[in-house]
Amino acid sequence: MEEHPDTALHILQKLPPEKYSSDANRALYGILLFQALDKNYMPLQPDSLINFSIDYYLRQKDKSNLAIAFFYKGRKLKNEMKYEKASAEFYKSIDNCNPNSDFLLLGKNYEDLATICLKQRNYKEGRRKSQLATSIYLKAGKTEFVYLTLITTGISYLFENKYITARSYFRKVYSLSKDPFTIGIALNEIGATYYNNKQFDSTLYYYKKSLTYPSRDNNLSLRYSSLANVFFDIDKFDSATIYAMKSLNCTGGNVYINRECCRVIANATYNTGDAKLMKKYINKYQEYTDSIRSIESQTKSTVIEQQHNNKIEFTNTKQNLRLYTLLLTVSILIFLIIGVYLYHRSRLRKQQIENYKQELDSKQVFVSQSISTKIEELKSIQTKTRRNAQPDDRLKLSKELYNNALHIDNWDVFSSEMNHAFNNIVDKLHTDHPALSRKEISWCCLHLLDISNVDRVLLLETTTEGLYKLKQRIAQKLNLVSTKELDTYLRNKAANRN
Repeated sequence: MEEHPDTALHILQKLPPEKYSSDANRALYGILLFQALDKNYMPLQPDSLINFSIDYYLRQKDKSNLAIAFFYKGRKLKNEMKYEKASAEFYKSIDNCNPNSDFLLLGKNYEDLATICLKQRNYKEGRRKSQLATSIYLKAGKTEFVYLTLITTGISYLFENKYITARSYFRKVYSLSKDPFTIGIALNEIGATYYNNKQFDSTLYYYKKSLTYPSRDNNLSLRYSSLANVFFDIDKFDSATIYAMKSLNCTGGNVYINRECCRVIANATYNTGDAKLMKKYINKYQEYTDSIRSIESQTKSTVIEQQHNNKIEFTNTKQNLRLYTLLLTVSILIFLIIGVYLYHRSRLRKQQIENYKQELDSKQVFVSQSISTKIEELKSIQTKTRRNAQPDDRLKLSKELYNNALHIDNWDVFSSEMNHAFNNIVDKLHTDHPALSRKEISWCCLHLLDISNVDRVLLLETTTEGLYKLKQRIAQKLNLVSTKELDTYLRNKAANRN
């Protein structure tokens, strides 16, 4: 498995089913197959195998194998960008690891958690977990794993625009590592530090040099995408398009890389006048953006960690309460201590709940801001076209822009987007005020998005006078004294999670 993982995988895939017909053999086969697939950078599947392994080792209370099974379940979910569920599995794996011997497995868990934190823009926590993984790998004597975590630490500084610090980590890996794959990653990240400083000559040097080293997983896709960005910024649109296309054609590219490539191609073809290709990749860009919005709306790994710790704490508390109940007959003093303990614990839980609510509220703000950002990006793409268009064509462009951004011509999609952005505002208005029409509810949503009156007239297919009358009717149906109360009412409605 360690020296020749490809051979190990071949053997496992050729084993006849009767060889692992017993529950013990089947459970062991599941974790061995996932281990071999992971070492060969292949998709971890099927779910049924690893789930069986988890169930079996839970029944057997085999913590050693259970830790391995939970880890590979988590890595499978992480590769699928289901970060919320993946984090939960990693913490289960950590709980079942032996802290005095399972150094390699602990390091891998914390390394993957660090990657998730960086994806969720929690750079400080990602760096903390990466440094923890580094120290654990050093205990295990796994130097090449250490170099990968050093790269992760450097990336956390890169995302914080601390380019000199980030570069020092990447250069250290480049000078010490003997693994060509790791060296290739380090070179690409060194190039990224120069790219963010607009030092394009140095950027191109390191990006191109990284291509001379082998890659696996989605790393080749990332390297091509990085080059595409540089060529676009220096106005070499043909080269930018070529490398972006190469990136998209690579296996293993994720939605973030693919969206960036679509952005480059759309902008490059806009500059070269290829309207057909531009439109194709604008649509693809929007599809990837929708996928990313769904990914980024997941609960953050740090929240999952807190929930996990609270669950463990709660389990421990239940055990303690049994003991307190037995001791209650011995001393009234212990009873009073328990009462005070539970009182303070209740206050702490209440504060935690408020923190969770704030986390959810911040997600709502992020989603609504993402919609506004999407509208502005589409407007910027249309800028040149609108400048040369006739008035009627401008109206068509505006209609097309908002339909792409909000799907306003498709009520099911539009209402779903607005519910997601504003705490089920469409469902609330429909339930609390059934007299409101779809057009009137649409006005309310456009108002929350701060869409201008000019664009509202276009999207609701009315006139300025008709828009004012529509606003009056809405105020009446909401039992408001005047239209001046509409804004406060709607924003309170969107902020109320009940």
